[in-house]
Amino acid sequence: MTTKDTANSTFMPKLVDALPSAVFVHYFHIAGGTETMVHQHDWGQVHLIKQGVLEMEVNGRKMVSPAGFAIWTPAQIPHRAFNRQDIEYCAINIDVTRSHDLPTQACMIALPPLVLAIIDDLVARKVDKIESHQDTCLTDVLLERLASAHQVDDFLPTTQDSLLQPILAELEANPANNCPLSEWAKRVFTTERTLHRRFQKHLRMSFNEWRQRLKIITALQLLKQPDSISQVAYQLGYSDASAFIKMFRKHTGLTPAAYRQQINATSAKETL
Repeated sequence: MTTKDTANSTFMPKLVDALPSAVFVHYFHIAGGTETMVHQHDWGQVHLIKQGVLEMEVNGRKMVSPAGFAIWTPAQIPHRAFNRQDIEYCAINIDVTRSHDLPTQACMIALPPLVLAIIDDLVARKVDKIESHQDTCLTDVLLERLASAHQVDDFLPTTQDSLLQPILAELEANPANNCPLSEWAKRVFTTERTLHRRFQKHLRMSFNEWRQRLKIITALQLLKQPDSISQVAYQLGYSDASAFIKMFRKHTGLTPAAYRQQINATSAKETL
């Protein structure tokens, strides 16, 4: 297990010519304000984190992945990672001889509970090189489930569209902004119908869906702080906590309180 605990820096990951086993796991802590230089591998990688948000640029395209999802980069695809907050990072490195059933293009993968459980088990036992019969069987199941898991283009896509870009930038700067699409249309001198079409064309989702996903991404960071659930809801533009809790559960399967308990439990284990 490797630890990388540098802040406000750019570094090149240690690159090797070959994997020590066809499936190889590495995991480490990365401090906030850290980013990697653009690099690529002769094998594919499944990138994931335990809590928070992982931000990557893959082949020039920005991808944002919350906990519970992973970013898949096939072999020879240039990528780099950058993160605003501390993260516990894990990569499943997969030789091309074992990745035939995985996507040929970079994408996000919604991680099934069994996949998460297998990864948690490997990390908890500090397994990196897959050698034993038991671990080989586990990784066979892992690869099979990853190949059949739901693929997502991007949890929070971005665009340089001239009408949408200023709207997205303002919302990212202020996730509590609840202006309706009709108001945004006036601000960028177009019609609500035009903006609706642009969202579907460039982001493949509605304005409201994109804004909810932004609130989820922001909430994952805010819940790491000591503020109450009501205070977090207020910072995201909700007048009461119940609507926030409902939205959070819809996207994560957990209440904000349950998610915070997971964070605290993980932190407690790490201090033992």
